[in-house]
This record gives sequence, structure tokens and C-alpha cells, in this order.
Amino acid sequence: MKNILKTFLLSACSVMALSSCSDWTDTEIKDPADLTKTNKSEAYYAQLREYKKSDHQMSFGWFGNWTGSGVVLENSLAGLPDSTDFVSLWGNWKNPSEAQLRDLRFVQQTKGTKALICFLVFDIGDQITPEIPADKKAAGMTFKEWRHKFWGWGKDEASQLAATEKFANAICDTIDKYNYDGFDIDAEPSYAQPFATDRELWENKKVMTKFVQTLSKRIGPKSGTGRLLVVDGEPEAFLDSLGSHFDYFILQAYGGSSNSGLNGRYARQVEHFKAYLTPEQVAKKLIVCENFERYASSGGVNFTTPDGTVVPSLLGFAYWSPEYNGKSYRKGGVGTYHMEYEYGSSAAVTYPFLRRAIQIMNPSVH
Repeated sequence: MKNILKTFLLSACSVMALSSCSDWTDTEIKDPADLTKTNKSEAYYAQLREYKKSDHQMSFGWFGNWTGSGVVLENSLAGLPDSTDFVSLWGNWKNPSEAQLRDLRFVQQTKGTKALICFLVFDIGDQITPEIPADKKAAGMTFKEWRHKFWGWGKDEASQLAATEKFANAICDTIDKYNYDGFDIDAEPSYAQPFATDRELWENKKVMTKFVQTLSKRIGPKSGTGRLLVVDGEPEAFLDSLGSHFDYFILQAYGGSSNSGLNGRYARQVEHFKAYLTPEQVAKKLIVCENFERYASSGGVNFTTPDGTVVPSLLGFAYWSPEYNGKSYRKGGVGTYHMEYEYGSSAAVTYPFLRRAIQIMNPSVH
């Protein structure tokens, strides 16, 4: 992988003459209203897309407040570091505007960056149930009653399984409609939430299993489509037999301050999936993330590396290699929540901590 990255950067430098040969310190889009105007060549982008296809540690983030427009690129995917591998869209993905679609197509086709839809999954029809018809609302039907009626969710297991299959396929239909690159299941069945939920999809393991298996026919590593199926939050909430259905396990390792803490999170996943996945397979699926809604300006909390060096936690995550039973493995990557908050955190460069984390995981040669 490192040889591919070296080739990418050296080739990019050779075709860009005296221009910067790295996206760590340069923003290539000069006019947010015209994504075709860039200071980088097609040869550079071709190498970038090849790099994205290689076996390397992923750079990821949940991208919120997406508009695809503005006088700066804070709310556009085009403003992300070139080497960002994939993002989960945290909101604003349901009915994308023309500006959002242009932004999406640019990063997909030019940079090879993938964009997934993402939402908390608790109850049947979450996020994609149509509004309750006015006549039914006027007649006193609650949204919960409407949601159950629309999807066919009853009290018996057979109806619930059929409704779940319909729901999973509708999610995939949305992905197809707008050509998104997959789905990030925000799985938090044991976490407290600031809103009311019945956690319907989690009451019967057969229901959530049906949900994942149905999705897997159209997205994820078993589908053969190239589209991603990932889980964040609590991967261990799923049956161990479902581990191979996911491309990545994304952990909200917010405030992590040491290798031992990260290794504890890793060990939990290894132990849960051990009947179906090796420790190495779990490690390569594991993406650990920091909360940049809170820590964008500092890069995280203080993280102490094994040699006693104190660094921002996102960088500590990047340096970390998962360890289990005395063996060290390569992780899947790192990421940030509300990654867009880091865009303007430094006057010198956009996304300074994410860029540094990418360099730590996948060193370039200049």
C-alpha cells in the first residue's frame, strides 16, 4: 500500500511542476460555485482514485450541515482533504438539491470519495416514512399508527419480518435513487437517547437479522456492488454471525486517551465476533473516531502514547495499532464526528488534524 501511495504522490508531483504535490496543505477548489475549476491535473486525480482503491487505513468522518454551496467549502464535500476515503452524511441526504448533487458527483467521480447515508435505527420506517396524510391526521391517527400501517408492521413476527424487509429495501432504493455509496447503520440500542423510541427493531433478534441480511443483498461486502454497509455505535449489538456482512465497525471512541483504552474497545469486538472473524479481520474493519463537535479546535483530548508523548487524541488514534493476546494488527482507520467543524479551525490550513492523521497512517514521500 505504501508503495502505491508513494507512486501516487510522486506521479502527482511530476505532473504538477511547481505546484504543491500534497493535499495536506493545499485546497484545490478555488471557486465553490464552479467545481470544475481546480489547480490539479487529471493525472493527479487518476492517481488519487487508484490510491483510494488500494489497501490502506481509511480516513472517515460524519459530515453534517451539508449544503454543497456557499462562499467557502465548509459545507461542501469538495472542501474535504483529497485523501478522505468516505463520509457518512449526518442529515440533509433525503432530498438533495442540485448544488448538493453536483458536490456529490464531483467528489465521487473526480476524487473517488464515497458518501453514505446515515441515521439512528430504532423503529420501523425511521427517517423514510412519508408524512401522515392530512385526512388520517385529522381523524386522530398518530404518526406511530401511520408508520405501522404504512410498513405493514403488526404484532405478529411474520408481519414484522415482512415490514423490516420492505424498510431495508426502501433504504437501498433511496441509495440507488441518488447514487449514494452505501449505508451507515447508527446502532445504539443500549444508549440513552434525547427522544422517545420503542426500539422496535431491536426487540427480536430475528428482526434485526432480517434487516441486515436484506441490506446485504444490495450493499456491503456480500453484495458485490462496491457499495458500503457499515455499522457505528455498538457493532456488538448484532449477532456475531452478521459481522462479515459489514465493511467496517466504526467506534465512537470519544475522549479516548490511551492505547489501553482503545485496545479494550477492540477486544470487546474480537470477543463478540470470534466465532466468525479472526482478530486480524476485526482490526481491519475497525475505525476509531473522535468527537469534533466538541474537539475540532484541539484535535481531541490529551492522548498519551506508549513512550509517554502527549498528542491530540485523533493523532493518538492514528498512531495506534490494535493489540490482542500480544499480537499487533493494522486497524481500519480513524475518523471524526461533525468533521466539518474542523474546516475553519486553523488559519493556515483546512482540516489540520485530519490531514495529519492521514499522514501518520499512510505516510507520503516528498
